[in-house]
Amino acid sequence: MLLVIDCCLRGKDSATRAYYEAYLRAVDAQDVQVVRLDELDLKPLDGAALQARDALIAAGAFDHEAFALARQFQAADEVLIAAPYWDLAFPALLKVYLEQIMVGGLTFGYDAQGRCHGYCRAKRLLYFSTCGGFYGERHLGYEYVKALGEMLGIPESVPYILEGLDVDPARREGLVAQAIGRLGAGGE
Repeated sequence: MLLVIDCCLRGKDSATRAYYEAYLRAVDAQDVQVVRLDELDLKPLDGAALQARDALIAAGAFDHEAFALARQFQAADEVLIAAPYWDLAFPALLKVYLEQIMVGGLTFGYDAQGRCHGYCRAKRLLYFSTCGGFYGERHLGYEYVKALGEMLGIPESVPYILEGLDVDPARREGLVAQAIGRLGAGGE
């Protein structure tokens, strides 16, 4: 199963959404589950939520509804995260989601020597993002997601980052169309 984590908050106007949806068509993706983060009632963990979660973890109650997103993520064969470039990274809502799936004993754990081991099935994590300007190596969102994937046991991460969309607004649609065209040709 390909799990798509959609953090495209601009809905139908999102270049990032258009980009990843074109990828799904180009590869003729089957067995896709899409989680649209703006349709969930996600809240950051606070003290009380963390205490309740820790009690569930200590009891080994990983089948509890509180861990539904983590179980879904852990079971995916491949993960695609789609999020626009915001403030050197991505929207805060994606961080809240990632906080929900980082569950010790379910998606990762530690051995006797304190080394972290990921328990996720996915072999690959794809990261789709679009940017108004040109940021190159300062796209900390991809770097964060890549490192998190490694921690969770996902051996490969692939960035699909389209930059410069706001430099010349008249060229925006053309740049997105060109990138989408390269997806269909196997060029990206």
